[in-house]
Amino acid sequence: MVVDSRLRADLALVLVALFWGVTFPLIRGALEVLSPQQFVAWRFSLATLAFLPLLVASREARSGLRGVLGVGLLLGVISGFSYFAQTWGLQTVPAGRAAFVTGTSVVIVPLLAPLFRAGRPGVADFVAAIVATGGLYMLTADDTQSAAGLVTGDFWILLCAFSYAVYILVLQRVLEKPRNPVALAFAQVAAIAFFADLVLGSTGSVRITWSPWVISALVFCALLATVATFWLQARFQGQTTAQRVALIFALEPVFAAFFAWWLLHERMGLEGLLGAILVLGAVLGAELVGARRRA
Repeated sequence: MVVDSRLRADLALVLVALFWGVTFPLIRGALEVLSPQQFVAWRFSLATLAFLPLLVASREARSGLRGVLGVGLLLGVISGFSYFAQTWGLQTVPAGRAAFVTGTSVVIVPLLAPLFRAGRPGVADFVAAIVATGGLYMLTADDTQSAAGLVTGDFWILLCAFSYAVYILVLQRVLEKPRNPVALAFAQVAAIAFFADLVLGSTGSVRITWSPWVISALVFCALLATVATFWLQARFQGQTTAQRVALIFALEPVFAAFFAWWLLHERMGLEGLLGAILVLGAVLGAELVGARRRA
């Protein structure tokens, strides 16, 4: 059924947001000893290597790789820029504030959707986006309000939000044609790794200081937050709308706040809890409205 496939796709993308949410405290800790160039290069190089057994095991993926190299390169450049921008921004911007600014892509996607012929958002889409943005602000209010005025990192995080909104819309158009998800995901990750290694080779040292935290951060970010998330998006995003994807990804800061509480023992006040409830309500409300329309 259509409803079942759409719901399955949305749940898969919720898993993407969950994996990304874990990365905020992990990356923040790793950047205490690594440069952004080192972290991104190692993350995507390891992810590229992890994809190779999947390509070897799947004849369909190998045969489909040639047809996605061009779009994979384009998507890799757009997505890679967003990852670099976010990692650079996290050097000087508190994790909560970065999560809020990154989450503004939930509003950017509906605004840009007509330009990319990715569907016209309805009133419910804009209402859900505005509610989710308000929830994100409440969720991250402590970092957003307490941090000093605008810094360079805010500029990079805003560029991350904009570029990832563009990525969602371009991927939506790409997935209008059948694509092998393993091949498409690998092409993107390999492109990011190639450019990240070039940047690292020209600006920094390849050798890094190893620690249990750095190893855990790189392994998690490479396998679950890169290999799994790129495959899940390539496999399921085409079964839902770009506006719904952006709204679901607004859950990322909610998961980030939870794992910051669990891993880093950060506290969440009443305002943050209400903000998380607003974001969850916006996502669930949009899901219910969408299901009613398709019924």
